[in-house]
Amino acid sequence: MDGDEPVGQDTARHGDPDPDMLIKYLPVPSSPLRASDLAYVLDAVAETGAQDVVLGLADRAEALLDTAVGFDHDLLLSTVTLLLARRGQVERAIALVDRIVPEWRAGRQAEIVGQLARYGDTGRAEALAYGITDRQAQTRALIEVVRELARRGDPERAEALAHSIAYRATRARALAVLAELSDPPRARRLAVQVMVLDDWPAALPLLERVAPRAVVTVADQADALLRDEA
Repeated sequence: MDGDEPVGQDTARHGDPDPDMLIKYLPVPSSPLRASDLAYVLDAVAETGAQDVVLGLADRAEALLDTAVGFDHDLLLSTVTLLLARRGQVERAIALVDRIVPEWRAGRQAEIVGQLARYGDTGRAEALAYGITDRQAQTRALIEVVRELARRGDPERAEALAHSIAYRATRARALAVLAELSDPPRARRLAVQVMVLDDWPAALPLLERVAPRAVVTVADQADALLRDEA
């Protein structure tokens, strides 16, 4: 390496940049900095950056939101909101959701729930999911919590949450997601429950995976029924 070349440039060229060094090379707040550029930096430090560095960048992003417009504004707002949720700054993330146009807020709330669940705070994620007033967004959020509970090895809690969902179709989808991540005996039992909820499109792929003969039996019975009706 050329001795006069900055370390940050060499690191960026030969591998992933050191997240804690990125903030050093950012322009000072008074210099031009596009919101999309800062969104890129936030993505770069999201997983491995030190908490103080990440939150410092989030502070700068929130300040820049006051002057950003159009696509750059929307991109930065989305990025910093999800970053804050990922880092446990739920109240700040929710406050930023209020800056989103009303018709998009519920969807962003569901994304916050997903981030919380994926990064371990499933309890708070579940509570926030139930607070979402839009049914479709709430469905997405609850299913994400069920998925993460199952993925992290708490199938009992995941199943209890799935069964607590009031709407049959949503409950069936949540049980189907859980079945996909379960061992064969539990998956077969859950597939039956999905069928009982009258969600055959969700149940058949599960049965094909965990009980192939069941799919053949169902198909044969359906064919026989059609012949009888003819």
